[in-house]
Amino acid sequence: GGFSTVYKIRKADDETGMFCSALKVVTIPQNPDEYQTLREDGYTEEDITTIFKDQLNTIVSEFKMMAQFRGMTNIVSYEDHMIVPHDDGQGWDVLIRMELLKALPMFINEKGVLSEEETIRMGKDICKALEICASKNIIHRDIKPQNIFVNEYGDYKLGDFGVARIMDHTTHATKIGTYGYIAPEVYN
Repeated sequence: GGFSTVYKIRKADDETGMFCSALKVVTIPQNPDEYQTLREDGYTEEDITTIFKDQLNTIVSEFKMMAQFRGMTNIVSYEDHMIVPHDDGQGWDVLIRMELLKALPMFINEKGVLSEEETIRMGKDICKALEICASKNIIHRDIKPQNIFVNEYGDYKLGDFGVARIMDHTTHATKIGTYGYIAPEVYN
């Protein structure tokens, strides 16, 4: 993703054999130059700490949201997480373990064009995911091929809740998401 790196990790267990997961690693700040850039832009140490703490809180809210969906067939399964403070006290590495899946673009590159039947199945699976989100008053806000995943059984799953938000019944709207996929009424 744009703000993280995802790794395939394996855990060997004598009873169950090999178990694989995806490990999403988010580093805050993304690079050490961010502190210096913010200082040069006139931010105080307190301002900089607040900026990076807000980024951390956004990520924490993402995996808290994902935890609500644990066990749902059509939403990427969150397994656990760990927040590791940097040794210098300036930032964190956030590790989020999730089920190991293939992103839709990679799946299509390997398999080829989806059949009409598979395309309909994907549509139904993602609609089920959105219904589940709606039942919890959550708006995903970034539906695009890169946020749709496929498991080994052919189930399509919605992932990446980084810009999702809980509906608060206000009239405030923001342009957030990926512009090429954003709904026209939101863009306007």
